[in-house]
Amino acid sequence: DQVRGAVQGLRILFGDGRAVADLFAIAADKEQPLQLRTASLQTLVDARAPGLKSLCLNLLSERFLNTVAASGLAQESDPEIGKAILKAYRRFHPFERPQAISTLCSRVSWATSLLKAVQSGQLDRTEISPFQARQLASLQDPALDQLLLETWGQVRVSSEEKRRQMDTWRTNLTTDTLAAADKARGRALFDKTCAKCHQLFGAGGKLGPDLTGAQRSNLDYLLENIIDPSAVVTKEFRATILLLEDDRVLTGLVTESTDKTVTLATQLETHVIPRDEIAEQRLSSNSTMPDGLLDQLERDQIRDLIAYLQSQTQVP
Repeated sequence: DQVRGAVQGLRILFGDGRAVADLFAIAADKEQPLQLRTASLQTLVDARAPGLKSLCLNLLSERFLNTVAASGLAQESDPEIGKAILKAYRRFHPFERPQAISTLCSRVSWATSLLKAVQSGQLDRTEISPFQARQLASLQDPALDQLLLETWGQVRVSSEEKRRQMDTWRTNLTTDTLAAADKARGRALFDKTCAKCHQLFGAGGKLGPDLTGAQRSNLDYLLENIIDPSAVVTKEFRATILLLEDDRVLTGLVTESTDKTVTLATQLETHVIPRDEIAEQRLSSNSTMPDGLLDQLERDQIRDLIAYLQSQTQVP
């Protein structure tokens, strides 16, 4: 299957029309192995094959194939696609749902459908992460901003409110309180909330700074960087906003830039975008780390997470 997939990819590359038809047939055939169907569909998506939209819409209901299908549909501008992804949302594997949400956050029409789904109760607001809420705000649509405020909350709190929030947690997170924390649960929360971007004790992502050598034992340092991550931002961790020719807006960290492409890393995936598809590129004043991370957690969860972040050694 791997060799067959590689050969099909080469046939696509060299313009063999029969290969395209074969790949369409394999991707649509439920009797074929899932791995082969997935590889076939991914090849079609990468090649931006004509007629892909209909196939991807049909595959949104099939788990593990639907994530690739959604990435193929991201190239389309039809407002109805957002509704189709939302309709099939529960068919996505739980670990792949954040990628579906990120796809919906890339266009104003789809983002509007997403927030209306939250407004109607079809989707829980916690399905949208703070990072994705910032992506919604970066679309710079007044009606969408108002809907985001009403359904998800304020993306960026005022400096005064942030100071009050820091003061509250300085008071609550006493030495005795942190001593009673469940650091193992704190590690699980870190893996879910922070590890996609940050490394700690040698594990995690590289989108943000490595926290292992940071001033983690200092509670003020942790609170200031978690609650107000954009207060002090070094150049290499400022977010970049890309406006694409197909009307998508992507926000992330530029990890590589060449004469022909820009590589943009987000919390969930890495995009390699041809420069001729970029309408505008601008540097944000914000950190790639979003605001509001603690707003999604309960009081005891915050205690456990802070206690784990202050650990001098890894915990089970």
